[in-house]
Amino acid sequence: MTTTAKAKARRHPRGGSRWTRSDEAAFRAYVEQLSFERRGEIDALSRKLTRQENVRRATVISFTSGAGGVPPPQASLRFWSRS
Repeated sequence: MTTTAKAKARRHPRGGSRWTRSDEAAFRAYVEQLSFERRGEIDALSRKLTRQENVRRATVISFTSGAGGVPPPQASLRFWSRS
């Protein structure tokens, strides 16, 4: 998607928005089209992110459950610096 020449030419005082309602509608339509076309990829990435969050949560729980609820500081730093 590109910015229209009409949108670039408009000027508003104090740095206000240059977008009109038609610009906003065109942008929203473009986002909806992309979301629809890429819905499979978006769903797969959402599932991957959920799995990663679950692993991170389980790792944090395993660190905190071992030593009185407080993880060893060096162990947690080593774990998170690998990413």
